[in-house]
Amino acid sequence: MRREKALFLAHPAEGPEALPGEGWREVRLPHQWTLEGLEAEVGWYRLELPALGPRRFLRSWGDYYQEAWLNGVYLGRHEGYFFPWLLELPNGGELLLRVAAPKEPLGQWPRFKRQIKGVFGQHDCRPGGTTERGQERGTGGLWGGVEVWVREEVALLSLAHRLVKTPTGWRLWVRLLVDAKRPFRERTRLSLVPENFPGEALEKEVPLEGEAGRAWREVVWDLPEMPLWEVWERGLPHLFRLEALLAGASLEVPLGFRTVEVDGEGWLLLNGRRLFLRGTNVIPTQWLAGYTEALAQKDVALVKEAGLNAVRVHAHVTHPAFYRACDREGVLIWQDFPLQWGYAPDEAFAREALRQARAMVEVLGAHPSIYLWCAQNEPTHNRRTLGPLLAAALKAADPTRPAKEASDFREHPYPGWYWGHYRDFLALPGAPLPSEFGAQALPRAELLRRVLGEAAWPPRWEVYAYHNFQPHETFRVAGVEVGGSLEEFVENSQAYQARLLEFAIHAYRRGKGRVVGYFQFMFVEPWEGITWAVVDVERVPKRGYHALKESSSPVLISLVPYRERMEVGGPPLQEAWLISDLERPLSLRVHLFLEGPQDLSLYEEEVALAPGEARRFFSLGELWESPLEVQARFLPLQEALRRLPPGAYRLVGEAYEGERLWSRHVLEVEYLEPILPLGVAW
Repeated sequence: MRREKALFLAHPAEGPEALPGEGWREVRLPHQWTLEGLEAEVGWYRLELPALGPRRFLRSWGDYYQEAWLNGVYLGRHEGYFFPWLLELPNGGELLLRVAAPKEPLGQWPRFKRQIKGVFGQHDCRPGGTTERGQERGTGGLWGGVEVWVREEVALLSLAHRLVKTPTGWRLWVRLLVDAKRPFRERTRLSLVPENFPGEALEKEVPLEGEAGRAWREVVWDLPEMPLWEVWERGLPHLFRLEALLAGASLEVPLGFRTVEVDGEGWLLLNGRRLFLRGTNVIPTQWLAGYTEALAQKDVALVKEAGLNAVRVHAHVTHPAFYRACDREGVLIWQDFPLQWGYAPDEAFAREALRQARAMVEVLGAHPSIYLWCAQNEPTHNRRTLGPLLAAALKAADPTRPAKEASDFREHPYPGWYWGHYRDFLALPGAPLPSEFGAQALPRAELLRRVLGEAAWPPRWEVYAYHNFQPHETFRVAGVEVGGSLEEFVENSQAYQARLLEFAIHAYRRGKGRVVGYFQFMFVEPWEGITWAVVDVERVPKRGYHALKESSSPVLISLVPYRERMEVGGPPLQEAWLISDLERPLSLRVHLFLEGPQDLSLYEEEVALAPGEARRFFSLGELWESPLEVQARFLPLQEALRRLPPGAYRLVGEAYEGERLWSRHVLEVEYLEPILPLGVAW
């Protein structure tokens, strides 16, 4: 039974006896008080519970600490935001829940944090960013709401599973958390029901027995070969629903038949076959209570539209709706544990982190979309003490998935933003799997004016900075110009982000083999910020989204210009590549041409690609070294280049399979009047 409403009071009281009688108001659940404009650290919820039985269990999702009283009797305390508090309720009607999300004191925060909240506790994409105001607009509240379960003496409380591939099919290891008042022997019915495709349901009925108390009980179910869960570009993500019925209570979790492992070269093997990961980092929202199934479906649709097959849930556990959408749509998930930067070094914190890491596996482990657990994001002083411990715990809790100690700074290359120039991506920094890279971009001007008010233009940089804007990187590394208006500033900012992402992703795609995938940072703004996202908080794409989409096509044509500015007669192209991530051979019609003051066709050929191949099909250096009869074919083109009028041109490459345009790459080049007569300069 899901509770829809509660009485709420923001008040710092430690116990019910200190609460006032006035000031309570009705709120809808789920609820986070920051969404109502409240800056508070403690909130109280009062619920009237019906007398149901014979047993009642509370399931509540709160950020970050919860305490409960029933009719004035203290019931206990829970720590952790992303997994529910499961608590048996005695008789009584009035339940009080105290939910606390206190700001951690400076000195403890930010380097020695104790709350395991990841990006909800500290991040450069939350209100205040990395300044001393970075804990404002907190995330406290009953973000997932409250349920009251009615159970018999033998109570089914949780359902989990693991899948093991066998030579003839699958072995399904089903785990049921049972709380029994007495020794029991009960019939348990398991069902496997197709969720997103037509098919027959499978059923198994077995006896389940055990002693009094709460413990995990296990069933093994041998199954034949089953339809596989795949990423969307390879086929249908066949999704099942595993249902368990015990003593009148039923639970269900998702299930998909698939295997995941990482080979010795770093490639992900999905169902035994290599997959090049085209991914992004996601923080869908800073306040989970405001996230919905519809918004999750829209976000995942935007991910797929961009040609991406994977997302990294960045340094937090997000709303359950997002995982359900990825399961349905065939999008893989790299799942981070909610640790961001530095945490307390003591043993007590390590024990709590271990407890919550195991809870993450229990809560999320049924989702077939999750292919990897990662223990920390950008750890600092904890790197060698906490990461290995948590990765071992994650692997022990779930041996069916890879577990990674950390997503380190060394995998997060930011040339063109924090250092260097975006051309440094040619060195493939972060290989074989860069898990962050990108640049900030302003959202559209209309949104900035609504959010920042008069501070939007002329810019008040302290207000921009509160909204995560990084001026040093924008102006002194990226060289973005403010321009003469807010609209011009937005255009310059978005153009730079798009240019960097296009350059970086094309470099990584051409390096396929040395590179096994990428995760751009990041996809959508989680609040009204100015971040690295390519989609703003209202889900309106920036120019960077279109660059990400065009560069992440499963079949890509990639051009490397000889020069961006050259004399008339010079070759526009240094190299041309075709990259396929498909599992079938391709025959592609390739057309390269110049558009400008005078259009000119450069190359038109059929090119065959093997499955998954990355091929350089044109090289200017190889042409210069080729036999004279081969060079002779290009002499008419050389003469045509000499006759081009100077001006701005677009170098265009297109790759067609039949009538389907798979990929189009466009580069801006400029032809200039020669400084010396043609034929004198080499």
